[in-house]
Amino acid sequence: MSRIWPTTMLLTLATTALTLLPALAARAQDAEQLESLPRGTVLGVQRAVDIAVKNHPMLLEGTANLKASEARTEQARSLYYPQVYANANTIAGAGVSNPRFMVGGGLLRENQSTFTGGVIANQRIYDFGYTSNLVESNKLAERAQGQDVNARRALVLLYVQRAYLNSLKRKRLVQIAEETVRERGLIAGQIETLYRQQLKSKLDFDLARVELVNAQSLLVRSRNDLKASFADLNRTMGITGGDDYVLEDISVDVRPQKTLDTLVTESLSHPEVKRAKEQTASADARLTATKRQYLPTVSAIASGGTFDPFDPRQNQQTGGWWMAGAMVSMPLFTGFLIENQVVEASANRQAASAATTNIEQALTQQVTNAYLDTLTFAQQITLAEEQVKTAQEALQLSKQRYKLGLGTVVEVTQSEVALTAAQTRLAETQYDYKIAEVTLAYTSQGDDTGRILLLSRASAPSPDAVGPHPAD
Repeated sequence: MSRIWPTTMLLTLATTALTLLPALAARAQDAEQLESLPRGTVLGVQRAVDIAVKNHPMLLEGTANLKASEARTEQARSLYYPQVYANANTIAGAGVSNPRFMVGGGLLRENQSTFTGGVIANQRIYDFGYTSNLVESNKLAERAQGQDVNARRALVLLYVQRAYLNSLKRKRLVQIAEETVRERGLIAGQIETLYRQQLKSKLDFDLARVELVNAQSLLVRSRNDLKASFADLNRTMGITGGDDYVLEDISVDVRPQKTLDTLVTESLSHPEVKRAKEQTASADARLTATKRQYLPTVSAIASGGTFDPFDPRQNQQTGGWWMAGAMVSMPLFTGFLIENQVVEASANRQAASAATTNIEQALTQQVTNAYLDTLTFAQQITLAEEQVKTAQEALQLSKQRYKLGLGTVVEVTQSEVALTAAQTRLAETQYDYKIAEVTLAYTSQGDDTGRILLLSRASAPSPDAVGPHPAD
């Protein structure tokens, strides 16, 4: 069966399509741009965070769950409004509505047709708070889902910042490895020159070459670790990107922290805690609504329609009809349905309360661990800086002794290895401190993680701030 569209409708569809095409093309272009970042892209921390907030599947899932929760709230509100239904049916034949137990019910009748159509409306008037508590439960669940979105956002920001800092750490380790290769290459070249002039033994030359190869091996591993860290960063941003970015330099200075008690108190306003408390309140309202099912429900009913029999012997129609009334319903026995619904709601209430306590205790533990980590790494940074300074002095001294013939190449290589290890330890400790600082910001403040970014507690320290201060 073919269908001919009116000219006006075709013009309307064409106009709509032309209007939507630019918007759809722009959206598709934006999606393409966000799916992948080319190699060598300048990726600042703020841009990485913005990309993650827009694309991370965890946030998209949370937003979709929030929309579903909002829809459930509106579903519960539907009980406040009339429920209106329309129905229509027609019957043709000899059956009609003639029960067999009536006189003449078994007799044959002539064929006739009937048509019935109408509308029925049912309005709940009073149910002793069942609907209001059900709506309140869904509203609280919706608010809990909103806090879940905030918690997911804070967690995604934590992941991005940790991955970003880890990439910076790997980048610094690559720089140290490159410096080590250059340094050992110079030493090996000098010893090779002296060996060619028969001023140094082949043993010295071989030892220098061995250390150079070790440095080159370290450089290869460091570069691969850097590429792996970029892959982790792409994952936290929710995109597929390259394995080489130009990153923004982040200060690794040690900052003073608030007291542990203050941080623990702040953690009680974490989105995870707020979400759990909203879920507990929602379970409370759900339990109250479930118990109200034992009580009567008062409803009003109204209907109207038409009933038309088409009798070949009588050319007449009955016309329309209407009805209005009230109804009171009360469950007497439901097969223990309501009783078990109350048991389920009560158990859910207890589970939500226990989950809230568990989250509060977990955050207290995480805040304590992150706080102690910042103190530990801050102290280790001071020690590592002293170790680097000592290793540099030892390397210079060993080189001078070797030139004067007072030392061996073993002293030089050992001093160089010690310097590389000290520089590596310092870099790892500095960035581990920043990661602990960001983790502390997440566990103690949560929804403020996005504003803190990598400069957690960058503002002037409060009077109760403790811990080491930035080095002069």
